[in-house]
Amino acid sequence: MKHFDAVVIGAGPGGYEAAIQLGKAGVKTLLIDRSKERIGGTCLNEGCISTKNYLESAWYAAKAPYFKECGLDVSINDFDLARLREKTVSLKNELRSGVVWQLDQAGVEMMYGSASFVDAHTLEVSGEAISFDKCIIATGAKVRENPILPLDGKHIVSSSDLFELDTLPKSIAIVGGGAIGCEFATFFSAFEVEVTLIARGTQLLSGEDEDVAKALLRAFKKSGIKVMTSSAIQKVKVTSQGVELDVVGEIEEKIKCELVLCAIGRDPNTEELRLENANVQRNEKGFVTITEAFRTTQKHIYAIGDCIDTPAYAHTAYAEAKIAAANIINESDTINTHITPSTIFTNPQIASCGLREKEAKEQGIAIEVKKAFLKINAKAKINGDDSGFVKILLCPQRDIILGASIIGVEATEVIHEFVIAVEKKLTASELTAMIHVHPSVSEIIRYL
Repeated sequence: MKHFDAVVIGAGPGGYEAAIQLGKAGVKTLLIDRSKERIGGTCLNEGCISTKNYLESAWYAAKAPYFKECGLDVSINDFDLARLREKTVSLKNELRSGVVWQLDQAGVEMMYGSASFVDAHTLEVSGEAISFDKCIIATGAKVRENPILPLDGKHIVSSSDLFELDTLPKSIAIVGGGAIGCEFATFFSAFEVEVTLIARGTQLLSGEDEDVAKALLRAFKKSGIKVMTSSAIQKVKVTSQGVELDVVGEIEEKIKCELVLCAIGRDPNTEELRLENANVQRNEKGFVTITEAFRTTQKHIYAIGDCIDTPAYAHTAYAEAKIAAANIINESDTINTHITPSTIFTNPQIASCGLREKEAKEQGIAIEVKKAFLKINAKAKINGDDSGFVKILLCPQRDIILGASIIGVEATEVIHEFVIAVEKKLTASELTAMIHVHPSVSEIIRYL
């Protein structure tokens, strides 16, 4: 039986980052995943990287009318989805090679197959037993399925299936008003696909600021996306022409479309680990139970990333990986004290961090709200989109920035100033007094 100082299960952003940190510190480390092609996890293969590469093309398509106003006719007469898919595969392979190189440099051993616990110090990987001193579970999450919308990979698909398409559908119904659903609504709408977005909640992006959600709804309607909130699928019928959906909610309507995307969220990928053999507990939603230092109910076994109940972002997993690895290396109990930004690459972009207005009201926290609209920002106008705004929440007595929400051009970049401000407890006066480049989108901060 092979023995390792540390074993990491799952080679997504959290898993490979933890393995690299452990390997660099001289810890004899094994990283396990189902196959070499899965290195990078959901983020690389059908999540962050793939979707953002698709959305970059959508961004150019959406900008075509503005380019024409500026004297450059880049009309989209023919969009080759198969070529975009090929380019995305090439990009993923290039990035995966970079990850493999880092793992090799750190001296991390790789093993491929399905892992499950035999006991608290032993794993079985495709029939082979592996013993360990420490372990990090980083198995990520999987597509959440809806019994009413059985996935068939042809008519009713998941977000992963979309990257297998060679041609665009003429119409698509997207079920789910979260980040995945809204990002794909942006993509398909940019290429003149008829999009219907069906959301169960009263607003799109239920976790984001209400003003931001309303602004996104206006932007979607302006771009021709049909949005149905407070709605649910009652009945589904697959026909030779596509899919018919009976939708109930504020109104009852039958939607006919060529393709349906089920984007109702993701569930932790923990069922096959046989955690009970190691006495590692999960909560009622399937997330691995952890302490603030990412230890499970077994002190020598840690869990990070999407398989625990923390914000499901690759950048969260990276941070958690470094902390968990450091805790193993240093035999410490460091916790994550950093602010996690939320980013959504719709058109317009959305980003936020810290306290939201709804949370402040629910918790009885006194706040002062300030807004600055991008219509006064020169760089936003130069970029061809001056819609949107920056909204910050302040402590009324001390002027400290408690949170920020942004919708508009470059929101996913500008948010980092507010991440620093919230984490370091800067005041609004301190932030607005800093010199910002002109013209830049970031200088909108001067007007807060």
